[in-house]
Amino acid sequence: MTDLNAPEELSAERLLQHIRHLSVSIGPRRPASPGERAAADYVQATLRQIARRWEVIHQPFRSVDGLRYRLAPLAALAGVSLLAGLRRRRQTQIVAGLLCIGLSVISRDAFLARPMVWETWAPRGESQNVIARIPPRRRAQRRVVFVAHLDSGVHRLTTHPRMVRHLPYTLGGITLMALVGGVLSVLAGKKGRWRGLRALMGLSALSAAGLAVADESGPEVSGAIGNASGVAVLLGLAHTLAEHPLESTEVVLAFTGSGTATSTGADMLATAYGEAWRDALWVVVANVGAGELCWVTRHGISPYACYYPHPDAVRIMERVADVRPDLGLMGKPMLTLDEVALLRDRDLRAVALMGYDRVTGLIPHWRQASDTIHAVLPETVERAAHACWTTARVLDESDLWPFAPE
Repeated sequence: MTDLNAPEELSAERLLQHIRHLSVSIGPRRPASPGERAAADYVQATLRQIARRWEVIHQPFRSVDGLRYRLAPLAALAGVSLLAGLRRRRQTQIVAGLLCIGLSVISRDAFLARPMVWETWAPRGESQNVIARIPPRRRAQRRVVFVAHLDSGVHRLTTHPRMVRHLPYTLGGITLMALVGGVLSVLAGKKGRWRGLRALMGLSALSAAGLAVADESGPEVSGAIGNASGVAVLLGLAHTLAEHPLESTEVVLAFTGSGTATSTGADMLATAYGEAWRDALWVVVANVGAGELCWVTRHGISPYACYYPHPDAVRIMERVADVRPDLGLMGKPMLTLDEVALLRDRDLRAVALMGYDRVTGLIPHWRQASDTIHAVLPETVERAAHACWTTARVLDESDLWPFAPE
């Protein structure tokens, strides 16, 4: 293994310049908003300035601006069905019960970032991906795709440090209420058994729908950690690769839109390139602006909908941790919903690099108004940049990845 120390292009000072521009000069970058488009323009201009010979792709699409369009209708439909099932008419009870059971089944898809049928009618705005393909010195034998989303979210009640630990139980409760309530509705009979319990479940589901809407009505956040830090790391990697290209590995830098909404940008990216880049290593870089660093071993915000990185990707990250023990990189389960869900759903070799708080084990300042430039730890961002650079170098020199693209 050759020297893997990164050049000064990955210094904290340079990375913080990008974070400051995105989170302060541009400010909040809600999905499908002018702020997000300004971030995309900044990234595209920066890439053109670094190396005009690179292929830089602008991929436009339309997206909703929040997860409420997915979760609120799901909970509302469950609540209305449970209340409709309170009638003593058997046919109504059976239809309402079966509908609730069906909703409990598809709720797993909602918590895995898969689109729901009703989202087709949700209002959408203009969003975009910016994709840079960086060729190696020689013929490409491998490919690595680094993904970081451009947008920032809103201040959420459910991700407050005192509440976020209860999020899996809250979301899992919606699934459980729909399932149990549906079964009880089918079995209620003409006597309307368990009427009080079923009514309580129905009203609770409607309350959850209201919470899903209220949860995204908070102020927009500047998103210095989530995810200006990830974008900065990728831009730092671009600067480094311009001066020190890899030998036989193509590096793709994908800056995606609408990540905090429904990961629409990652979905569009995988739709367009997933088949052609099926044998690539995909690394999602998110929330790396503070705390310690890890690759995520188990993702999910509901106990009924967890997802995992690809074993091949994990082996690469383990090699990176061995090569650079000074980075403190380790595998860790995280409470998160991110782009890896969609990438793994397409059976791509994906893994996430994230930051976590050493005390709580949670993402620092996750979707909170406190996610500002003042919360960023420069040393964490620099270590994340070194981790990505080392990942690319390890893959370039590794015998663990026998992919040879055409």
